[in-house]
Amino acid sequence: MRSIYSTIIRSALLVLAITCCGYTVPPFLWYATHSVEGYSLTGCHYFINLFYCHEEANGFSNAIISLNLPCNVRYVYNRRDTECTAARWTGMDAEINGVDFLFYSGHGCGTGPYLGCDPAYQITNWSDIRFGGSGYLKWVQAAACNWFIPDEMDEGCPTGMSVFQRWTNSFQGVHIIQGHRAATYEHFNYDSMSIEFWNRWVCWNDIIYYAWRDAQIKWVYERTSNRGLQPASATPTHYYLCELWQDATDALAPTGMGYLAWATVGSPEY
Repeated sequence: MRSIYSTIIRSALLVLAITCCGYTVPPFLWYATHSVEGYSLTGCHYFINLFYCHEEANGFSNAIISLNLPCNVRYVYNRRDTECTAARWTGMDAEINGVDFLFYSGHGCGTGPYLGCDPAYQITNWSDIRFGGSGYLKWVQAAACNWFIPDEMDEGCPTGMSVFQRWTNSFQGVHIIQGHRAATYEHFNYDSMSIEFWNRWVCWNDIIYYAWRDAQIKWVYERTSNRGLQPASATPTHYYLCELWQDATDALAPTGMGYLAWATVGSPEY
């Protein structure tokens, strides 16, 4: 259960709401970042260490700060490496549900974020995650590979679930989950990528999943010449929105790529 004091504080700050009416974000934007790059610290030997995940988390936060949004913006926490435990992600009262926007950078696989090899860092089943289960979480964004990979293509972390079983429990209030169906890449200019995303979504009023896709293509694919980039999103009404295999000249597109839409229930907001 969220703290009653947290709820009172947020309610008391509603006087700021009117100043945010011109934006696509709500009166409150409390956000958090999780980044894992020191996988050797979490008991991993076969998952390589990464190098720019913390910088990507910083870039995500810097982009929000640069907008100078006239509403209640708060960087609630910045979890790194061994602080990013499975307990913070799983269950209805998970810590991640206490913010509006969650950003994650690190390895990914079919069970979601791959936080580490030790059991304390492993989310073994996507249905363990309750995005927005009893809290505020509305948006999840991941600079991580393979969040949307189906079981039959996942050799490392199969879930044993159908796509419906895998995702339906995650949408307990969250509007959209953004990530990748295949590869993504660490890079230096995540500030620029995030600024592009936030400008497109908040200032230019692009639909959020197009803002994510176009920012990824511009700054991760075009600026770094990486091939095979496949940004994708999932919402309560659509499964794998805006999926594409971007100019994979040095890699074959996985079987079944293309645009998929799967109607379920609910309606994404903002």
